[in-house]
Order: sequence, then C-alpha cells, then structure tokens
Amino acid sequence: MKKIIFILSLVLLTSCATQTSFNDFYQDNQKESDFSMGLNSSIVRTFLDDDDYEEVKPLLKKAKHVKILVFTDNTQEMTTKFKKFIKRSDFDNLITIKDDGDKIKIYALEQKNKIKEIVLDVKTDDELVLIGLKTNITEDDLGNLLKGSDISLN
Repeated sequence: MKKIIFILSLVLLTSCATQTSFNDFYQDNQKESDFSMGLNSSIVRTFLDDDDYEEVKPLLKKAKHVKILVFTDNTQEMTTKFKKFIKRSDFDNLITIKDDGDKIKIYALEQKNKIKEIVLDVKTDDELVLIGLKTNITEDDLGNLLKGSDISLN
C-alpha cells in the first residue's frame, strides 16, 4: 500500500491547480477545512531522492501547483458536497483503491487527449483529504509513471 500511495503522490505532485473547477471547490470550502495548502511543484524536488526525481522529471516539467484540503470534523458533509461537485463536472473516475477501510479515488478531466485536471479523494474512518491539480499530461505519461506497479487505469 505504501508503494501505491507513493506512486499516486508522485502523480499528484506533477500537476498544477490555478483557476480550475477544483479551485472553485477549494475556494468555496477552504474555510471549513481543518487544513488547506497550495504547494508549488518546484518544492516537490525537495521531497524526492535523486532516483525518484529522475523518474518523474518529465512530468514535473508540466506542473506548477497543487491544492490540498483536509477535513476531520465535518467529513460526511464535505463528502456529500464533493460528490455533488464531481457529478456536476465532467470528471472520469480513473482509479479506485480500497485497503483496510480506506478508499482512494482519482478523477481526471480530459480534453483533446490530455489530462487537464486531476482530483484525488482519500477517505479514512475519520478524515477526508482532497487534492486538486491542473495538468497537461497524456494517459501515456500517467501509464509510464504507473508502469511496474500493480495499478492500472480503469
């Protein structure tokens, strides 16, 4: 599971989120979150060792920013709001992972054969983490990153 989370984190950190659908959700719900953060992708380099960085370097070139929301007190209400957001948007569910009661879903918004936006939904018993990012990657880029793992695109 740690390898899966690591690979998914790399995918997420290779993207950016400026004025996007998730950005609107982020702005609307940031005050209700227990933690929120915008992170520039240039900082990602500091979290990766040299081998991992070389693996994702081509994807990091296409990234600028990621936005994170963490909810611990009002997870049920925010889960409902997030589900409504996903239904209103044109996101496709790319990946769903279930492990020991935890659930991870990755949604993607695709335009002209490129993944333009990715949203990660991580649910545990007492926490909801939403990560939104804007990208300009292809499914091949994503597939190359996932190569060698036991994860496949839906």
